[in-house]
Amino acid sequence: MMRIIAGTARGTQLAVPSSGTRPTQDRVREAIFSALQSRGATEDACVLDLFAGSGAYGFESLSRGALSLDLVDRAQSAAKIIRKNRGSSPVFAPAKLYVQSALTFLGSRLLGANPNPQWELVFIDPPYAMKNSEILEVLDQLHPLCDPDAWIVVERSARDEAPDWQTEHWEEESRKLYGESAVYLLRPALEYPENGVGEA
Repeated sequence: MMRIIAGTARGTQLAVPSSGTRPTQDRVREAIFSALQSRGATEDACVLDLFAGSGAYGFESLSRGALSLDLVDRAQSAAKIIRKNRGSSPVFAPAKLYVQSALTFLGSRLLGANPNPQWELVFIDPPYAMKNSEILEVLDQLHPLCDPDAWIVVERSARDEAPDWQTEHWEEESRKLYGESAVYLLRPALEYPENGVGEA
């Protein structure tokens, strides 16, 4: 079992799938949310939790003042746990679950299916075995669906070589190591006109 660390649902127990997922440790989640709240990233935020697993990132966000939550995981075992956790507190009632792959979900949004507010806080915590190139593909599809001031949290294995998240769409704000986990905070990159000259 896991627990909600802070906020209106503090102490609520969360179930975790018995296999196929890698729950983020409470102390890591606490450090991540401390960093996010110091940046004002959770209050009234529209949140997306990709590769949601137990939904712990998303439910913690609702407990700390997020306005809405979309949870995405293609595994039926994870979906079952998420539904159970959603019912563990009335604070989690706004959460919506999509049993799809991340790319399928984002692709449907890009095509205009099920319109959603622009996300302001996104968690990407895929299996460590997933290649960085696959995560970059997810980030590419995510970019036009995010608020210009969005915060993106990506969790990877600390044992792997640090990825280069700097692309035309994203900038790396910070990276932190927490035991076996490496956590990256990304932000949308500043966009410039095609002639390369920005506003003065």
